[in-house]
Amino acid sequence: DANINKECLGSKRSNYHLGVPDDDEDEDVVFLRETLPSESGHHCPSKRQRVEAHPPPDQDDETLGSGMDVVEPMETDEHTKREGEANNADTTMPLEKPKKRDVSLVERFTEEEIEMHLKSLHEGRVELKDIETCQLCGESQLLFPAPPLYCSLCNCRIQDESLYYIPEETISGAQHQICSPCYDHCRRQKFTLSGVDIHQICGLYNPEKDTDKTSDYICPYCLLEESRSNNNVEVHDNTDLEAKDLPETILSHFIERRLTRRLKEERRQTAEATGMSIDDVSVPDDLTLRVVFSADKSTHVNKTFADFLHNEHYPSEFPYRSKVILLFQKIEGVDVCIFALLVQEFGSECSQPNKRSVYISYLDSVKYFRPERVTFSGEALRTFVYHEILIGYLEYCKFRGFTTGYIWACPPQKGEDFVMYSHPKTQQTPSTKKLREWSVSFLPFYVWYVSMLDKAKEQSVVTNVTNLYDRFFVPTCNITAARLPYFEGSFWSSSAELLMSQETESEVENVKSLSRRALKGNKIKDSNDAKNILLMRKLGIRISNQKEDLIVVDLHYTCTRCSETILSGLRLFCKKCKNLQLCQRCHDLEEELPGEHTHTMNGEEKHSLSQATMNIQSTTEDNDVILGNNTFESRQMFLSFSQKHNYRFDTLRRAKNSSMMILHHLHTSNKLHQSQISSGALLQVVTCTACQKDVSTTIYYTSLCCPSYRACTSCYSNSKYLRLRHLFPVVPCIHGIPPRTVVTMEILEALLHAHACRPTAAGSCSYPKCSVAKILFNHTEVCEKQRACRTCTHFAMVIRIHAYHCQDPNCSIPRCSCAKEQFAMRGL
Repeated sequence: DANINKECLGSKRSNYHLGVPDDDEDEDVVFLRETLPSESGHHCPSKRQRVEAHPPPDQDDETLGSGMDVVEPMETDEHTKREGEANNADTTMPLEKPKKRDVSLVERFTEEEIEMHLKSLHEGRVELKDIETCQLCGESQLLFPAPPLYCSLCNCRIQDESLYYIPEETISGAQHQICSPCYDHCRRQKFTLSGVDIHQICGLYNPEKDTDKTSDYICPYCLLEESRSNNNVEVHDNTDLEAKDLPETILSHFIERRLTRRLKEERRQTAEATGMSIDDVSVPDDLTLRVVFSADKSTHVNKTFADFLHNEHYPSEFPYRSKVILLFQKIEGVDVCIFALLVQEFGSECSQPNKRSVYISYLDSVKYFRPERVTFSGEALRTFVYHEILIGYLEYCKFRGFTTGYIWACPPQKGEDFVMYSHPKTQQTPSTKKLREWSVSFLPFYVWYVSMLDKAKEQSVVTNVTNLYDRFFVPTCNITAARLPYFEGSFWSSSAELLMSQETESEVENVKSLSRRALKGNKIKDSNDAKNILLMRKLGIRISNQKEDLIVVDLHYTCTRCSETILSGLRLFCKKCKNLQLCQRCHDLEEELPGEHTHTMNGEEKHSLSQATMNIQSTTEDNDVILGNNTFESRQMFLSFSQKHNYRFDTLRRAKNSSMMILHHLHTSNKLHQSQISSGALLQVVTCTACQKDVSTTIYYTSLCCPSYRACTSCYSNSKYLRLRHLFPVVPCIHGIPPRTVVTMEILEALLHAHACRPTAAGSCSYPKCSVAKILFNHTEVCEKQRACRTCTHFAMVIRIHAYHCQDPNCSIPRCSCAKEQFAMRGL
């Protein structure tokens, strides 16, 4: 976090000297090592670190402030004196325009938050004498560790704090690094840097808001004095930098509200389990969850692999929607990003085998969550929160009609990063076994874990958990690579492509010569079939060694016989045999006596089968907000972006600064996107009726009886009155698409239509969901267990919502008048 004084700003940045080779050295390639400044004046051999220096003035705006931890010091008294003399000499000079402020996030802090921030900077402070130090943290130069480097000769990673060398000139137009074992000789070069005043990161200085260098930086101490002196200090609007002001989506709102409800339940349960007052149980404050990227993309299948399965009509690409979800927590006045989730959603329009699938591609976190306490069950509270976010996401996908989730539980290598750049050194990297189990005593934060899925099963979000090997390799028939889901970068897809390239003709001939019995029902028609069976055999052996790491999650019930999800019709299941689920087709094929719903257990005992009607949504269409941002196009792009700008999370002070800058980039990108839409006259300006906040790019709530009324999510959440008014979230009007409501309002409209609808002789009604609504009406008329029937319960809830807003005293909708009488009796 080096910093420099004002006199150094006009000079060029010091470069690494390349020097001239000695006579006894090889003149073709001379390897030199980076060196660091030494406070004592001795220039020792450098370690793999990079000075956070101020860039030269002629650098482009993108580089400006990207890696520096620097703030210009305030002008000295001598400089002020000289400036005053110059003003006295020429009294006709016009007054200088006041410099702007609002370049520091600290300017919007309260006194308490400033004091908390200053206190946190002093923790673990070591007093340094005769050395210029940061006025805020008391430290001298603090260095950003360099990004991961790899030796150009042996391809091994150059470890942190180890020596390495660079050639004098680029080779083939690229800069190379040589590790110490590969090159034993080096020469020392001098690299100096001026003194220190205030660290940019300590001061939460945002260089992107001061690219023209015309702003005055006000340090936290001065801001605190201004506040205490009760002077009229200008208030700056920095709310656009907060996480809560990022656009909300239906997904983020769903998970956030669910998380809030679950935290309240956990607090109550912990208080009861420990005998404490509920007010004495600490809760996490200021949690904000947002979807920061949501866009349609495609996974292109390897051409050789697609051609190999051409006879089985394997597609050449799989369309999906990529989403990035971030969790922020306000720590000492700053929103800190502590959790990231990257997912891929393959909807109902996607081809098999990816159809209706969700792939959890990456999950990452940094260990700054507060408070650090355990829940009533003994697990860490942060574990509870991250579990509930994942379960909330799975529940949202289940409501939308997704049926299966996939995960490869692959831990990162030590020192590597998935999403967030540079984790705290105190944060352990989990082993594969710990990654799967997520035990109470070990707290990794990277992928799905068994304990989370157990909770999801208890909450009826997940119906079954298995693994890729048991799902696709254990069945004795129809073993083909065409059944395997294809995800870019997944273990099984990459392994299949590698094994396919290694097949030999002799191996194929051996498979073709096997008997049909040996192949367990798989028929071989040509060499492609033999290659397919050979590929699945090899892949099965490789996957079986780590099958527990390849998790498959069923969000809906899957038929035990045909392994297909039961989307509609009857589902027959045995209450004694928990794992037996049959679709109507498989049950009819196995049924011994027509009309009897039974099955035989172990060839002897007969069990009766219960049945339930399945009606999963016919489409997984996503009506949520589209959020494009080049920074979050992929995990690699965001990680490279963070490395380029030194947005690190290895210490809390750096995590604060990195989160502040990431939020700045997100808000800037959203404003640019909104202005582009506005310029094309495609964005309809919509404001909250209560607070006048612009909700043009985020979800808002509208009323059934008053469509012109709109409430932002903040006003809705803070008002108990509004929560009782049956308001429903609406997706904003973007790209010329009219606002879309959630399913509840569509069902209400369909019920009103279906009740009055009279099919014509020409055919059935074409109104959307009319037939579904009629089925609901018919079901409630004949159902004998209405109080215990879920369908009847949901139908009654929709009728009550309709009755609450119905203004027709003679409404003919069934039960509407009864519901109105109940409302009147309750004073509603």
